[in-house]
Parts: sequence; C-alpha cells; structure tokens
Amino acid sequence: MKVSGKSVLLAGIEPVLAQELHQYLSSRGLDVHESSSLESQNSESEKFDLVFCETHHPGLLKLLHAVSSPVVVVSRVPEVNDWLDAMDAGAADYCAAPFEREQLDWILESNLGAQRPLSATAA
Repeated sequence: MKVSGKSVLLAGIEPVLAQELHQYLSSRGLDVHESSSLESQNSESEKFDLVFCETHHPGLLKLLHAVSSPVVVVSRVPEVNDWLDAMDAGAADYCAAPFEREQLDWILESNLGAQRPLSATAA
C-alpha cells in the first residue's frame, strides 16, 4: 500500500522506535519528519497529515489538544491503561512495538484515507 503526498511527524519517539517507524512509513511513500521534542512541534504539527508520539512523553496531552492532525500514540510495551488513557485524551490510535505491518497499514488507511489495492481486498 502506497500513500503519496502525505507527511508524517515522529515527535518525541525514542530513536530505536523512530527508526523502525521511519523505515516502514517511508517505504509506504510518506514524507517522514522527526523531532526529539513535542513542545517545539506543537505549532508546526498542524502541517502534518499524521503525528506519531510516544506514550510517556510529558507533552503528550498538550500535543493531543493542540494539533488538528490525528495523533497515534506509540509504546515500547503495550499497556491497557496507557492505551485507554491515550484514547480518552483524544488519540486517533495506539500501537506498540514490535510494530506489525497489518496494524500500521490499518492506521494509515483509517487516518490518511489510504486505499488498499483491489488485489489486496480480494484476497
């Protein structure tokens, strides 16, 4: 599944997770940007079509309320409470490492309007 002409921000995500997401998202045709800080990106985040940020970042709630882009919260360890807190705060979705292709494709499709090729839907 390719998604062209869309940009994604990886904000405040630890380097190992950011590298994994960057590689996958760029392979899908997305223009991927990274920032180690959420605070510096709050005003700039609106120019991105989708924002990924880490669960335990102190600026997460502020980011969720400040941007108009959908925000996907990522975590190294899946925790039900973190997932519920993120969704209650307004996150568009939540995913935990190791990232599964199907889950990331579903997130892209549901948040960016990406369409699967007919051959993938027929299977």
